[in-house]
Amino acid sequence: MQMATEKEWVIAPKVPEEIKGELSGVSDIMQQILYNRGIMDSISAAHFFDKEANAHDPFLLKDMDKSVERIFLAIDAQERIAVFGDYDADGITSTALLSEVLHTLGAHVTPYIPEREAGYGVNTNAIDFLHDQEISLIITVDCGIRSPEELRYAQDLGMTVIVTDHHVPAEIIPDVHSIICPRVKEDQYPDKNLSGVGIAYKLAQALFQRKSGSIEFADEWLDLAAIGTVADVVPLLGENRLIVAKGLTAIRFSKRIGLKSLISVAGFDQRKINTVDIGFGIAPRLNAAGRLDSPKKALNLLLTRDLNEAGLLSQELDDINRKRQKITQNMQESAQKDLDENKLIIHVFDTQFTSGLVGLVSAKLTEYFYRPSIVGYIGEAYTRASCRSIPEFHITNALDKCEHLLVRHGGHAMAAGFTVTNENLEKLVQELELIAETELDPKDLRPKINIDMEYPLHKLPLDIFNELDKLEPLGADNSEAVFVSRGVEVRNARTVGKDENHLKLRLRDRHAEYDAIAFNQGYWAKAMPTRIDVVYSIERNHYNGNIYKQLRVKDLKPSF
Repeated sequence: MQMATEKEWVIAPKVPEEIKGELSGVSDIMQQILYNRGIMDSISAAHFFDKEANAHDPFLLKDMDKSVERIFLAIDAQERIAVFGDYDADGITSTALLSEVLHTLGAHVTPYIPEREAGYGVNTNAIDFLHDQEISLIITVDCGIRSPEELRYAQDLGMTVIVTDHHVPAEIIPDVHSIICPRVKEDQYPDKNLSGVGIAYKLAQALFQRKSGSIEFADEWLDLAAIGTVADVVPLLGENRLIVAKGLTAIRFSKRIGLKSLISVAGFDQRKINTVDIGFGIAPRLNAAGRLDSPKKALNLLLTRDLNEAGLLSQELDDINRKRQKITQNMQESAQKDLDENKLIIHVFDTQFTSGLVGLVSAKLTEYFYRPSIVGYIGEAYTRASCRSIPEFHITNALDKCEHLLVRHGGHAMAAGFTVTNENLEKLVQELELIAETELDPKDLRPKINIDMEYPLHKLPLDIFNELDKLEPLGADNSEAVFVSRGVEVRNARTVGKDENHLKLRLRDRHAEYDAIAFNQGYWAKAMPTRIDVVYSIERNHYNGNIYKQLRVKDLKPSF
């Protein structure tokens, strides 16, 4: 079973002349990059570069006014309020943010995150627990929109419920006091792509606006808002760009003891933290707690004011994350032995899998085979599974069509999760495969590399970082710029790394020479062409106090 090494290079269409006229204020490279991100006029470009232009009034969100009024009634009456979050990094940061904000405003607040074993979303056991704690107002964060029955149960017990969520609703919307979710049909909010913590941050803005006349008090929690937004891989365009850009600054100067400790344990320089550090360092450690242990450890780390507790918890999360990496690798190797890679949707279920890690394994399989995948843990009565998909197949829509077989499900176009009774598992897989047969062409199942533009290597501007830096912060739907250059001379090539599986190159095109690194492509060294077509991004390489341009090679082919 070999991964297809031949990737399809998808070069974006060139900017039409009329769009070039609209974007005449920037370079030809930036025109193409903006066009590829759907920015086709001067106003959209101005909004892209001036992130503050993407800030929207929180009261544009449907039910925001109603929610704020009810929350202040609860604060004034000293009602017990619970913030009910999800167990992933978005949910954990949402819970920490809103709990601290409510506490600051004088609320009697209890943060609550269920264990992963309880399943995604709100559950009745948690409702019973909160009822026993004399909670009278539940505010969900990053969950709730797909839990109508559970929330009806809460209201039957006499509790008021406010839902804040960013997920796509099902057909049945919870009948609760109020819902703050930009994806409900009647909502007029201009930006539909906020994360769960982004919604919590907008609620914080609205609360401070009503209390003191200024939304800016909410900016104290931008560090948490940025982490959850990056961790949930929502598009880093529009208001998310503003939240993350300001949030990165907040993190760099954050005095939050737990966050500072976690950044230190992860080996990052707090003053230089970026979205990659969050996505591959901070978020996995927060997520690891909920995957293998208790998400409350991650929540407590973000909330603690105790230096010793921060040190112990951050080290514990780091240890859990290392354990998570090892178990995930073993599960992935086991999964690849058991699955049928000829299926349109590859799937594997096992009683020995760790339920909290099935999503990570699914993501690896989808990346490996470039097709939708489902990985699940088979329990005594139920199977809990995670799905990852490709742009050509909306996995949550597919699950919606199988709703009659599912206990619960939810997610996005590219990622979802579900719970199914073991007796319905086989039938569910069969129905999903039939849906895939009608929607997926086998020709689509080839890994693709999206390329912003073809550009001669020797023509790259000397000050190109001045252009590329304007794209920050980078993330989903606003990834690093990717170029292809053809007929490039390979001056030198050698393998590097402990297992010699990476490739270090010296490339030349006329008068221009660049160092390049190609991760996991060391196999080329055995038969390196003298001239290549190369797909790459451009990064800074710090060496001896100087900064050099280095190409990070995505793929290469012999030039003909």
